[in-house]
Amino acid sequence: MRPLRLDLAGFAAFREPTTVDFTDADYFALIGPTGAGKSTVLDAICFALYGTAPRWRNTASVANALAPSLNEARVRLAFETAGQRYVATRVVRRDSRGRVKTAGAALQRMPVGFDVRKLDSGLTPDDLGEVLAGTPSEMDTAVPEVIGLPYDQFLTCVVLPQGQFAEFLHAKPAARQQILVNLLGLSVYERVRERAVARA
Repeated sequence: MRPLRLDLAGFAAFREPTTVDFTDADYFALIGPTGAGKSTVLDAICFALYGTAPRWRNTASVANALAPSLNEARVRLAFETAGQRYVATRVVRRDSRGRVKTAGAALQRMPVGFDVRKLDSGLTPDDLGEVLAGTPSEMDTAVPEVIGLPYDQFLTCVVLPQGQFAEFLHAKPAARQQILVNLLGLSVYERVRERAVARA
C-alpha cells in the first residue's frame, strides 16, 4: 500500500483543512517537534482505512477523531496497491447530544490514470470511481481485501507504532508466519493446494 494523498479537516490536531501530498515521494519522513502532528498523520491513515487508530485506547470509539469543539471531521486517503488506485473516506459528526458517530464511510476504486490532484477541484463522490464499500461494516470487509492485511497486521507491517517492533519479533511463530503469508501473497499456494486436494 502506497499513500498518495491524505486530506484532513477537523481530525484530532488538524482543525483546519490540511493536505499531505505523497504522490512524488518514494520515501518520506515525518519530522517536527513534539506535538506537531506526526503521529496524527499516521492515525489519520489508519482511521481512513480501518476506522480506528493505534494510539486510541478504545478502538471502537471514533470520538478521538474529532478535534475538540468541532462538530465534524473528514479524512480522505488516496492510495495505490497492486497497480490500482483507491480512495478511502470517513466522516464523523457530533450529534445534538454530544455523541460522536461515523456519518459516512466509503472505499472507491478510482478510474485508471486518475490524477489525485483533481481532488482539489471539488469533485463529487461519483467522480471518484467504483464504490466498493459505502458503510463502515462494508469497509471492514473491503479494506483488508484490497490491502491484503487486516488491521492488526497492517499495524505490525506498515505503521508499526512506536515501541511495538519487539512485539513482532517476539510473536509466536504461527502469528509471524500468517503476517508474512499475507505480506508476500503466499496464500496463492494454499489455494493451489486446496484445488489439488479437491481434484484428487
